[in-house]
Amino acid sequence: MDHDILVGALTKLVGPDNILTGKEDLIGYTYNAGGAAPSAVLPAAAVIPETTEQVSGVVRFANENRLPVLVRGQGSGLSVNVIPEQDDSIVICMQAMNEIVVDPGSMTCTAEAGAITSDIKAEAAKHGLFYPPDPASFTFTSIGGNVSTDAGGLQCVKYGTTKSYVSGLEVVLPSGEIIHTGGKCIKDVTGYNLTQLFTGAEGTLGVVTKAVLKLIPQPEAKTALLVAFDDLENAATAVVRIMHGGVVPSVMEFMEKTFIEAVEAHTQAGLPKDAAAMLLIELDGEAVTIPAKIGKVRSICSELGMIQFRAAANEEEAEAIWLARRAALPALARVAKGRLGGDPAAPIDRLADVVRTLHGLGEKYGLKVGCQGHAGDGNVHPHFFFDNDEQKALAAQARTEFHEYIISIGGTVSAEHGVGREKAPYLVKQLGRAQVDAMWAVKKALDPNLIMNPGCIFGESDHD
Repeated sequence: MDHDILVGALTKLVGPDNILTGKEDLIGYTYNAGGAAPSAVLPAAAVIPETTEQVSGVVRFANENRLPVLVRGQGSGLSVNVIPEQDDSIVICMQAMNEIVVDPGSMTCTAEAGAITSDIKAEAAKHGLFYPPDPASFTFTSIGGNVSTDAGGLQCVKYGTTKSYVSGLEVVLPSGEIIHTGGKCIKDVTGYNLTQLFTGAEGTLGVVTKAVLKLIPQPEAKTALLVAFDDLENAATAVVRIMHGGVVPSVMEFMEKTFIEAVEAHTQAGLPKDAAAMLLIELDGEAVTIPAKIGKVRSICSELGMIQFRAAANEEEAEAIWLARRAALPALARVAKGRLGGDPAAPIDRLADVVRTLHGLGEKYGLKVGCQGHAGDGNVHPHFFFDNDEQKALAAQARTEFHEYIISIGGTVSAEHGVGREKAPYLVKQLGRAQVDAMWAVKKALDPNLIMNPGCIFGESDHD
């Protein structure tokens, strides 16, 4: 389509103040936070709608003219989720649609797609309510992106991922039609569960413009623990024993030696550098139950030869413990010039095997490796470090082999970041051809012109 005609049409739909066409503005839409190189292709334009009706108009125009549509929040995706691959692509940036309305009576929150996750948490807290999902980027990531990737975070072990809290959606279909799925009811089994279908679809089926989110009461009390081990196997065994022991932590994070050393060098927080692995645990619930939970965890870890046990006595000490987790990724800048990561998950009883396999691949390819992760739900974040292009190529091979191993033990290549384009090559290997064909049939039924985020999830597949 002629560029001037395209820009003119979009300007009429969203207004001259809500469209970007200059190269200096569009370049920021060619990459996500995941670290992959920017796309060599600029989108034709980026629009910043203020209403669902404007979104509908843009999508309808794109569909009628067979123009690719990419829906973007804060660009915090980590799996190359939203990048232009065609120069006639239209980016819909949802940041201006950020209204948040809490309904204490129904214990729900209705948030527009551009609302920031931490703002939703803060608004819920004003009413004594709690929105649990907490991806590491929750201070700047938007709820539309969280819904589209079914984002996870530290508290998934007890509270689940984003999908556990999405009870309704407002969605603009590729045709431009607006639908409302689910709602504020606790139970609703009328028809297919389209709410869950669009949750995790990564913008390939439509545009999520608004979400109805379930809220729960704030926990009465919580505390933080740091437990260190000099044996990786014992740390991994502790995870399973704690989960089976009647204590369900709200957070149970795992960090092995590479990370402990990097974070300690970065923060000087007094972490046990001689430890092979460390667990960072949060326990919450009624205040009277917390001491017994601490005692149970201490007992299990003592039996497994822990070398350090630290329980926060107050909020300040708890904050110091969580500083270690939040500093993990920034600290990695000290390890090497670059890294390739991921978000696979495995059955929780395979954690030690997963970490040993990771280090085995590091030895095989001559690379430094390390991992941290959400141990309580089996979600690990492996890192393959490199300092030059040759090492980067080896890191890519090692990561591929690692993902194939994860699939072979019944794991998943993506637990919380989405498939994006990065993990599309593993789709058939993990799910099987029949399941991928079924997914593609859904895609074709809702998006027959294939305008929605082309290349995402399915990649360069053999589907027409």
